[in-house]
Amino acid sequence: MVGTRLVVHTTFVIELLVLVAASFFYASNRRHDPLSSAEPFLADQSGWRFLVEDVSQAPKYGSGDVGSFAYVAECASAAISKIRSLTGFQSEKDALQDTPRRRLSSAFVQEMRLKIAGFRFVGQDDYQESTAPTRILPPLKVILYIPQVTSLPALNSLAEALERGLLSQSIQSPDLPLVNLSMADSAIDSRYDHATMSACDDFHLPTQFEVTSNRREVKHPEILILMGCTGVTIPDEQITSVEVSRSSDVIVVRSRLTVHQNDELRSHLEDFASREILSNMFVASHRKGCRLGSVAIDMVDENPASHVEEGSGSTSKARFDIIGGALSSSVQSLIGPLLDDLSFIYGGKIAEGSRENIEFGENVILSKGAIALETHLSAYAYLTDDGKWNASDDYQSALMSCVSPNSLVQWAHAHSRQPVRIANTGLDCRDDVRWTLFVPSQDIFPLRVCDESSGEDGESIIFSPPESSGGRSSVYPNGLSIVNLPKFSDSLDSNADKFYLNRQAYQSYKDRISAALFHLMGYLRAMHGLTTSVITKYAYGQGFRVFSFWELESIARSHYYLSLETAFHETDTLFALLRQHGSTLALPEDVAHRLNNATRLLRQSILHLEQGYPMIYATSLLHGSLQHLESVQIDHRILGVPYFALDHYLAVFSPLVLPLLLPMMSGLIREVKRFRKLRNDRGVI
Repeated sequence: MVGTRLVVHTTFVIELLVLVAASFFYASNRRHDPLSSAEPFLADQSGWRFLVEDVSQAPKYGSGDVGSFAYVAECASAAISKIRSLTGFQSEKDALQDTPRRRLSSAFVQEMRLKIAGFRFVGQDDYQESTAPTRILPPLKVILYIPQVTSLPALNSLAEALERGLLSQSIQSPDLPLVNLSMADSAIDSRYDHATMSACDDFHLPTQFEVTSNRREVKHPEILILMGCTGVTIPDEQITSVEVSRSSDVIVVRSRLTVHQNDELRSHLEDFASREILSNMFVASHRKGCRLGSVAIDMVDENPASHVEEGSGSTSKARFDIIGGALSSSVQSLIGPLLDDLSFIYGGKIAEGSRENIEFGENVILSKGAIALETHLSAYAYLTDDGKWNASDDYQSALMSCVSPNSLVQWAHAHSRQPVRIANTGLDCRDDVRWTLFVPSQDIFPLRVCDESSGEDGESIIFSPPESSGGRSSVYPNGLSIVNLPKFSDSLDSNADKFYLNRQAYQSYKDRISAALFHLMGYLRAMHGLTTSVITKYAYGQGFRVFSFWELESIARSHYYLSLETAFHETDTLFALLRQHGSTLALPEDVAHRLNNATRLLRQSILHLEQGYPMIYATSLLHGSLQHLESVQIDHRILGVPYFALDHYLAVFSPLVLPLLLPMMSGLIREVKRFRKLRNDRGVI
């Protein structure tokens, strides 16, 4: 047959082309295994299908002919300036005046900036217009409950008086945000109904912390107004009092006045109550430099053998093990909840799905361990005799040993664990805190730090003042506390069994270690600009929390704006990278999902501000967004595969395909010409 040879040659060429196309399609769509050591043949760009936000650049001049003309004019001006610079026709004066083109923001970041543009910004000095803002003050929505009043006009009258006072206080102090009151619907919320709130003195805020350490429900704070109280709950010299629980966002206003004394009650709400409410809600707090990243506690026992008497049946190892258990328990019970509260601010995520029969939605935020906690226990690190002396203890009417601050500083720097100083690679700077607990030997028991020049003595010393830290601290440890533990036999009952003796010693050591950790707790509060007097006031109280809800809110407010600017900048950087090099960069699915999580948390954070929620929730989601952005940036897979650009594809395929394709194509062309010649010849015949 005339066309048989042509069909055979055509089939060979088509098979080769299909084989090459199928191989290229397989290489470009095969999912790369992260655990495999082999590099993918082509960059995995499957994540582009899952990106939610648009990475395109925001229009600088708007839409329309005017915007297009302005953009073309700027590009032409930049090109002419560049040509003049390269050819040498540009003077030095013109070169200095020539400003580089600013990188335009992405459409997503521009949209987020427009959402916060209506909020009030506060700088270091509000009276200087040139001062860059350091904080953002969105309005706060507060739910108002007045359960003892059922008349709607009376409710509105009291609410207007309180809101007017809050507004007046916010105007007088620029650092205070605007508070918007919203009346509660008693038909929906029956917690504070008239039946259960008839007696003012019978209501008490819960003393236990109501939220878990890693889960918080997003909710508006509440103000509860109770009337007709007696002197039991209100001090004698006051008519109205304001109570704020350390474990709740509920503020209770109690008054001796009744609903029948409407005018006087409104006056007290507008003047006294509004001022006290704002002073308790917005606590002054400022954190300079880096945020808290980790806490390490080193406990050093100078001489464990000196605490155990010979022939007592106990060993220094048994005592050392008991101290280790007491240290771990004290740290977890005191420092652990403190870091859990701060970790909620420094990294949260929106809970989804169901777990443990609890349905989670977007109104619940889960936090992760954003602050590391370490404990170390060591022994046999002796104090030198220099700087030690005996002195009279007026409190115990006995001799005590003293050590000078300089000697203690030298010992601490020589024997304390020094951290490995790694440069901050995250998007936000982190500061580490290291604290040393020193257990003196029985030869110098009890030991105190004594300053001969001032005559002061104590059990703790700070090496790095928290308020002067402008960044990552270079002094380790940051502080030291002396833990005077008695002899092993002094805290034991000789008539008890061994198990009870160990338990008794364990509890005694735990109490003393816990007392020493209060100095560290005060240091951590001072790092965030908070007073340390609350530690001694509430340390042994029931339901004690180192940070109250409103103190955490103040910490969140001091961090939010700078973290938001960091998130905007890093998001713009990532989007610009994807926009300019999207054809060569790899973007796997899981990287795209993490980027989606970052933008979603950023959106939700700003949405919480718009809805008037406390900034503790918005800051938690914002830092969660920064964590996702950081994980995307350090992921090596987002980089383009270095050895497989387009010219490398040709270099790989050409030696394999061309030796086969060229002879087949030449044969196919020859057969086509032959077929056409034979067909023409038959037509002539």
